[in-house]
Amino acid sequence: MESIIAEKIIVNAIETTKPTWSTWGVHWNELNDVFLYRAYDQLGFDDWIFASVLKKNNLLSIEKIGSILDHGNFERKYDREIAGSLTGPLYILMKKGVFGEEGINFYKSVNEFAGRKGAAFWKLLWQMLICCNYLKNNYKGDLGYYLKVKYAEYKDLSNISDNEFLSMSNEEWTDFKESTNPWNELYGVGLNVFDYIMGDVEELEFVKILYKLDSANKRFLTVTGIFNCLPHELEYKEVINYLEQLNLPYTLREINKGLYAYCSKLGCDKYCFCRNPDKCVECNVNDICKKEFHKYS
Repeated sequence: MESIIAEKIIVNAIETTKPTWSTWGVHWNELNDVFLYRAYDQLGFDDWIFASVLKKNNLLSIEKIGSILDHGNFERKYDREIAGSLTGPLYILMKKGVFGEEGINFYKSVNEFAGRKGAAFWKLLWQMLICCNYLKNNYKGDLGYYLKVKYAEYKDLSNISDNEFLSMSNEEWTDFKESTNPWNELYGVGLNVFDYIMGDVEELEFVKILYKLDSANKRFLTVTGIFNCLPHELEYKEVINYLEQLNLPYTLREINKGLYAYCSKLGCDKYCFCRNPDKCVECNVNDICKKEFHKYS
């Protein structure tokens, strides 16, 4: 596809959804909650809905969730026989109170959760339990503290302040990420999701360069024909390089959010143009888009 056509298609999506994505900003002091809302929002699991249930049950806390596995001796690796259902030994013991009030409330939250569970639901819950336990026992149950420790180690400093971390440049953040892979110790979290967790923190200068190649972005880029391939064939770095070369008047993160809102299932009440051929006819640029819905048939 010619760059000038791709630009028009992308700009239309960003501007159409701007009233929605421009409200998604969060603050540095909310990072622990953001982690619980986003870290395991993967593979069809509506983690953001599950986190709302955790909040209802007074459990939206890395420290509280992390305390659950303090009551047992478990291998880090997921075992479906132990943690693969509410009738598995782990959840039965939670229900009985063996893991304290937090375990009871976690069981209750899983039982009450009515969102999409996805193919890896139970494994993702286990990863959440392990990761929160690790952060609690090693980093005060605080993701921000964890990141500052990792950055201080990278810079060979004894410690750094919030202000020093928040003022990090794009180049410094990129070097830090590429040199240390700070998501590696966050069980179940990869680069894509890590960027998603950090991407809307308004105090961070470097979030402007973050991009999550999620299923909605993949659908947009392939259904429109901007990329002539199947969704699973998209490469993260190739997408980043292409978007940067377009030199659009938006940050990578703004592009990311705009395409997500335009093509996500969650936005179907307003947008969802690239998910449904019937909805596609309402799109402002459907005359120049390739409309390759067959890639999802």
